[in-house]
Amino acid sequence: MARRDIATLFRTPWIIISRSLAFIIQLFVFAYLMSGLITSYHGFFGYYAVGSVVATVASISFIIGYDIFEEAEEGLLDYLLTLPIPRREFIIGRALGGAIRAMIYTIPMFVIVAVLENFANPLSLLAAFLDMSLLAFGVTGLSITVAVSVRSANRFDVVLALLELAVSRASTALYPFNYLPGYVQAIAPYSPVTFAADSARAALTGFSLDVLGVAGLVAFVAIFLGLGATFYFRRLEGGVYA
Repeated sequence: MARRDIATLFRTPWIIISRSLAFIIQLFVFAYLMSGLITSYHGFFGYYAVGSVVATVASISFIIGYDIFEEAEEGLLDYLLTLPIPRREFIIGRALGGAIRAMIYTIPMFVIVAVLENFANPLSLLAAFLDMSLLAFGVTGLSITVAVSVRSANRFDVVLALLELAVSRASTALYPFNYLPGYVQAIAPYSPVTFAADSARAALTGFSLDVLGVAGLVAFVAIFLGLGATFYFRRLEGGVYA
């Protein structure tokens, strides 16, 4: 199941092309121009570059929810459930595949940022990669939870789009905390994207471990992977998709 979900990403090149173009524009146009204007924050380009990769990880991890919802509507899920795969392995495979494909997708972006910012410490790069992997697993679980909880197609699209926007933008991924609007500052410290972005920056630029950020990510993964797996399992066994 994990291999199938990973392969699905490469069978939809428009996703790769559109997200890659968005990242390139963010990094080489917007971040470059903004770094010249924001003189009160030293190293804004590097701050924004790392945050862009983290935000992209979160965004691409939400796609598994759309896949699951579409499969249920089209009847493909009924076929998948006839395969000789235990239910728990099926659910774990879906979550694992969604997270891994998000990381595969963002590796080239991570490499570009590492080269531009001269991030060469292997341990720091590994720590940042693990931070983003935890974020991908957590967001995958969150997306699966929404996909199996919302029955209306229109409502599902709205809920997941708003949730993706809130998780990615209401954070310190792209802008420092002091520069955020007041209403965003109230939410940003609790965002998993904030945990991942701050922890990745601490590893890459300060060669340190952000214990609070890592703990927040682990809690996020435990909660939403657990919820996603539980809800998915109950919906499958209850015949909601029949």
